[in-house]
Amino acid sequence: MLERIAPDQLSWFAAWAAASAEQADGPPLPAAYDHTIAVLHPGAEPATSSLVAPFQGPSSTEGHPSDSQKTVLERILLTTTGPDTPACLASYDADPGSGPELPITSTGPGPASPPDDTVSASGPGDPPLDDIAERVSGHIAYLLVAGPLQELVYTAWEARWDYEQPVTMLWPADRTWCLSSDPDLAYTVLGCDHTLAARILAEPVLRARQM
Repeated sequence: MLERIAPDQLSWFAAWAAASAEQADGPPLPAAYDHTIAVLHPGAEPATSSLVAPFQGPSSTEGHPSDSQKTVLERILLTTTGPDTPACLASYDADPGSGPELPITSTGPGPASPPDDTVSASGPGDPPLDDIAERVSGHIAYLLVAGPLQELVYTAWEARWDYEQPVTMLWPADRTWCLSSDPDLAYTVLGCDHTLAARILAEPVLRARQM
């Protein structure tokens, strides 16, 4: 069941969102990890042999892995971490409301307003999403929720919506790894330990590279 994100998780994420809004080349993740892996989206290629500027397009799906990459990524994350592990999700909020945005805000409950003809994103037993979602604005706008990892991975989260509401940032509550799919980039970034990095790098469909 989905629930409100814990205050410490919200502040951890909001601090990074504020920093990334202030720096165009700021840190790709809210924390430093032993390994930082990039998963190239379809059409993206390494920009330099040193990977200093990691990847360039054209990308057919900027901000999103392919469906086959999503399937492999979530299988690895679920088997490595456990499906019932408490986790947090930040999803790109394509309709954050009207008016000027502050550099960083946490505006409390309220996800993006769906089109009038869409269904509720709440699943069976879930409280209304309006009651639990938080919003944070950095260089893009996010809505945030928490719940078991198995309810926040790509197929489970995206199936709740009949319009695009992507998995943009995902991490377990213990923050042992963090995944980011910035909608403006042609690759997905994953910060993690050696064991998880090795599993990601070993999957050819992920087109993964060490950053």
